[in-house]
Amino acid sequence: MKDFKNFKSYKKPKKNYSLIKRKIILIIISAVLVVVFIYAAFKGLYFLKNAQESKIKYIYIKGNSIIDSKYLIKSLKINKDTKLNNQLKIDVYNELMKNPYIAQANVATIKPDTLYIDIKEKKPLCILEANNRKLMFSSNGQYMTDNVNSQQINTNKILHIKMSNLTTQINNKSAVLGLIKLYKKLDKLEKISYISMEDNKFEVYFENGIMVKANMFDCDYDKSAARLETIWQKLLPDVKKIESVSICYPDRIIIKWKTKEINSGR
Repeated sequence: MKDFKNFKSYKKPKKNYSLIKRKIILIIISAVLVVVFIYAAFKGLYFLKNAQESKIKYIYIKGNSIIDSKYLIKSLKINKDTKLNNQLKIDVYNELMKNPYIAQANVATIKPDTLYIDIKEKKPLCILEANNRKLMFSSNGQYMTDNVNSQQINTNKILHIKMSNLTTQINNKSAVLGLIKLYKKLDKLEKISYISMEDNKFEVYFENGIMVKANMFDCDYDKSAARLETIWQKLLPDVKKIESVSICYPDRIIIKWKTKEINSGR
């Protein structure tokens, strides 16, 4: 005979809903973490792939005051298909150091698409113009290049000196530095037309017709130019009579007058 429950006294066991909720929450959190992990892994792989295969979009140049940026970029032989990697840094650095206007260079890549270039220029002291040539010299008197192109560098910031000729003394740094110092001192007195190099002397031709001689070496240009300045105004009325003025004597200035034959038409 079947045993019947007493429905009046029977109570149905309650389910533990808090445990079920915890299990559901754990399942949801686990699923979210899995999704986040997969997404992060995918993005990481995507970034690494793009970083390895990225191409240059931007080039940032710092430190150029005389070198034209467009010329510099063109000299690096970079195009839209150039990839941004470590080999590029080496190649760009080597090209930069071949440039006669650059003393130092640092190259870096900024992911994903930027090349960063920081250079230190050689400071040009002057450009000597002679016989349709332009020779550039650095601030220490060192020859830099004779390939001076105004489309490559800003030549307006550099001192230009016209020369009638150049001798082997131009390879002497002291001679170059002396030439620049002499030019700056005398150009304050009167506009200089051109300078000639003869043996170990400079011959400075002024636009007013006076020619001043100065030694390349062993000459105190400061004192000599100051001494010349004290008599300069007195020389101007006799410009046509003066052949040359020598200024490098220790305590005097020697004026050489033109010959009587030349002056005979006075």
